[in-house]
Amino acid sequence: MKLSQQQGMTMWSTVGLVMIGIFFLLLAFKLVPPYVNDIKIGSAIDSVANKAGAGSKTAAQLFESLEKHFDINYITNIVPSKDIEIQPLGENAKLIKLEYEVVIPLSGNMSALLYFEHEYEAH
Repeated sequence: MKLSQQQGMTMWSTVGLVMIGIFFLLLAFKLVPPYVNDIKIGSAIDSVANKAGAGSKTAAQLFESLEKHFDINYITNIVPSKDIEIQPLGENAKLIKLEYEVVIPLSGNMSALLYFEHEYEAH
């Protein structure tokens, strides 16, 4: 058989491509859930911040409202009173700030660090 007539991939190159595909698939299985959880967290903070009169509530009332939303959405890795900062912006406005990191162990001593930040104004 001549070299010019050979076409296609060898068994080893096919195995290599399959292994690379499996690696990225497993990586996606580990990294997608924290992003989905972050979307839920952002949605909860947004709904609390956009309620009528949220800017005139005290920080304790906002924390309580956030905790209720987090309980409903099964968000367990964030504790509002510890991880969320509420700053006054004026008489009837508040800034709700959240910054947190998630460390995901990948393999052995390798980990992925995901950093999330949310900032909403409550009026």
